[in-house]
Amino acid sequence: MTQVRDIAIVNAIVRTVDRHDRVAQAVLLRRGKVAAVGTDAEVRAVAAADTEFIDAKGRIVVPGFIDVHNHLSISAFAPVAVDCWTPPLETLAEVLASIHSACESLTPGQWVMGMGFHMSQVREGRNPTRHELDEAAPGNPFFLLDASCHAGYANTRGLDAVGISAHSPEPWGGLIERDQRGEPTGTLYEAAIDLAFAASWDSYALRDVDRAVALLEARMREYLAVGITAVGDACVTTKAARLYRRAEASGRMPLTVQQLHGGDLFYGVPDLRRTDIVDRILEPSGDRLRGGVVKLFVDRFYPDGPAIDELHDGCTRHIGTPFYSRSEVRDLATAAGDLGIGTAIHAMGNCAVDVVLDAYEAVRRSAKIDSVLRMEHAFIAAPEQASRIAELDVDMVVNPGLAHNWGEVFDSCRHPGQEHLRVLPVRSMVDAGVRVTLASDHPCGPFSPALVMGTAATRTTRLGAVIDPDEAVTGAEALRMYTINAAYASGRADEEGSIERGKRANVLILDRDIAKCEVEQIHAMQVDLTVVDGEVVHRRAAPN
Repeated sequence: MTQVRDIAIVNAIVRTVDRHDRVAQAVLLRRGKVAAVGTDAEVRAVAAADTEFIDAKGRIVVPGFIDVHNHLSISAFAPVAVDCWTPPLETLAEVLASIHSACESLTPGQWVMGMGFHMSQVREGRNPTRHELDEAAPGNPFFLLDASCHAGYANTRGLDAVGISAHSPEPWGGLIERDQRGEPTGTLYEAAIDLAFAASWDSYALRDVDRAVALLEARMREYLAVGITAVGDACVTTKAARLYRRAEASGRMPLTVQQLHGGDLFYGVPDLRRTDIVDRILEPSGDRLRGGVVKLFVDRFYPDGPAIDELHDGCTRHIGTPFYSRSEVRDLATAAGDLGIGTAIHAMGNCAVDVVLDAYEAVRRSAKIDSVLRMEHAFIAAPEQASRIAELDVDMVVNPGLAHNWGEVFDSCRHPGQEHLRVLPVRSMVDAGVRVTLASDHPCGPFSPALVMGTAATRTTRLGAVIDPDEAVTGAEALRMYTINAAYASGRADEEGSIERGKRANVLILDRDIAKCEVEQIHAMQVDLTVVDGEVVHRRAAPN
């Protein structure tokens, strides 16, 4: 998309977020790039005669936000999936009623997917059984994706459709919960969700591809309204990659999407010995659709929590179940490095963090190409690990929005007496010199950058608990973490992430200065204007 007319934003406080955090007064956007940054007079002097002038009236201009860890190919289908979000739903009975209401008018036999449920958020404090789901969706195979994306719940028709029964072996990387008779309860953990998740996703994404592309575009436009001008889809399967290519070919990608490629299924192994997977990852990038990165999961959340090393009287006790051995993680990371493929590796607990750092140390020693090395999450980690993250030049991607929703759940994973562990030790990382990026992990967490940055600065959950407040960051730091740091984590710091001449014209006008306002006010920030590649793609309606 080519910018037709120059745009000059004047009378502003332009936070360039460049290396020196320079502040300017105006910016000129021409042919999709930043053409000039400076005073009003300097910008007006180089503006063309037909330039569109936008008077910011003293408001704040910042680079577009980059959400590097998002699950767009899942969240796009939330509007047509069954609404099981907790909150606002408060009881399991309300969730089941929502499923029943949605399924009553559907074609019998059609796959149905629900989204947004988590047992910690309902009064009953438990998951639905397959028998309850049978009553709620009697005529359809049904799959309810857990809000964490690490579990799911299927009715009998759904289990039968994908061949899960009392005789099924435990799948690699997953667990089928069973009752005392050995029958599946309907609860599927981790990679055990893959077949039911894929079947239900296919029903929404592949039954009508044009409609699926429209849903992708609609979700992207929701992102634009909160200032997100680029995302990284943090696990793109083979079929999701095809859908993205369809969206790109039809010109329906209003922002940049970087694909973090997985295997054929969500938790499937991204086997770099397979030429088709390597070709998918390395497929030439377009202007808006990017690749070049592989995603790997290290530790599971269910059924026993993240991979954590606890200390007890000088001895180490390990809890949590990994997907891969240390050598498997190292071998995949080094193979990716040799191919010039960047890696984004999911590590929730401190043990998993060490596993990833061991792998990345091997990559730094042996890789032929200096690719981007990312680590995702570090929900329960030790501040002492930060110095090694910095030494290995690993980009750390964290998700405070998840702590806003589920901070109490994460805190419960850190058992009493484990003072060496913190929930999201972001301050410790920044002080050690780690380049930290904030991201949403949507739909697991809220996609609002304002809420994510606000939580990083206040450390407060939605229930009002304050968790490890000494790990808070400033508003100015949070801004860098959603812009230039995110650009580095995406391998695109040379083209976006700051407002500098020659970079992409992705800029926002905000209603407040998140670098200076009280941190408690960051979450209420509104985006008044979003510009992508020099084109205005969102204007906030004036309040009545």
